[in-house]
Parts: sequence; structure tokens; C-alpha cells
Amino acid sequence: MGVKRIMEKQQILEAFKDYEVYLASLNTSVQTDEEAHAPIAEGKWSISQILYHMAEWDRFIREERINQMEPGREVGTFPEVDTFNREAVRSVDNYRFPEVLSHAQRQRALLGKVIEEMPEENWNSAFRISGNSMTPADYFEGILEHDAHHRRQIDGFLA
Repeated sequence: MGVKRIMEKQQILEAFKDYEVYLASLNTSVQTDEEAHAPIAEGKWSISQILYHMAEWDRFIREERINQMEPGREVGTFPEVDTFNREAVRSVDNYRFPEVLSHAQRQRALLGKVIEEMPEENWNSAFRISGNSMTPADYFEGILEHDAHHRRQIDGFLA
């Protein structure tokens, strides 16, 4: 059984910058608002909905979660995911795609700034969410996996 390698804070921040570059690339990859708002597959969200959903999680983490990630602390439970996601994308069709992109870029940049300011000694120190022990390194590695999942969906649609 292999040993899980812990991601350093700088690696997470570099991956966040990569995501911001990816978002910027969508300015040219997505040609029209219609394309941005079209479902990527039957019964799936649109690119705009996916990006807005991700941005709203970034906002939630920055505003509600990150300040609780202290060693030994029991962090509040996650919001009910389906309800949060539905609410996050409810009004996205009212926005033009450049506005959606701008929101996603801003939320990720703001989250990155808060992560950058986290005390180094907390990075690999465990806190608990719903009885599960994790570190900020673990938590943000999960965010990167979530990013990768949605990037594959978007790229598959645009290919």
C-alpha cells in the first residue's frame, strides 16, 4: 500500500492559478452565450451552471469554512449539497457568459488569497467535519479533484 503524499500549500495555490488560466481560456473556447448556457449533455448542467456552482462553493469555503480550519476544531457541517447546488445555479441564466466567468475568476482568486494567508502550522493539522478528521491540505486536495471532474466535463463538451 502506497503512502499518500500531502500537497503543500504552494502546490494548491499553483493549481488554483492554473484553474484561473483555464477560466480565462474559456473566453475564447466558448463562442456564444447560447453555447455557455446549453446543457453539456442530456440532464446535465451548462458550462455557465458548472462554473457558477464552483464559484459559489469557493465563496462558501472562503466566507464560512476556512476561518474554522484550526487544529482540533470541530467545523460546522456541510450545507445540504443538492439544495446548495440548486440555489447556486438558480439565477445563472440571467447572466451573460463573461459575467459568469468573471464571477468564477474572482471567487477563486479571493479564495486563493485567503489560503495564502493561512498559518503554515495549520496546513497539516487536523480539524473535524461531521466526525471526519482532515487537514486543510486534504480539504483543498478534494477541491482540486472536484475542479478536475468539472474541467473534464466542460472539455468533453467543447471537444
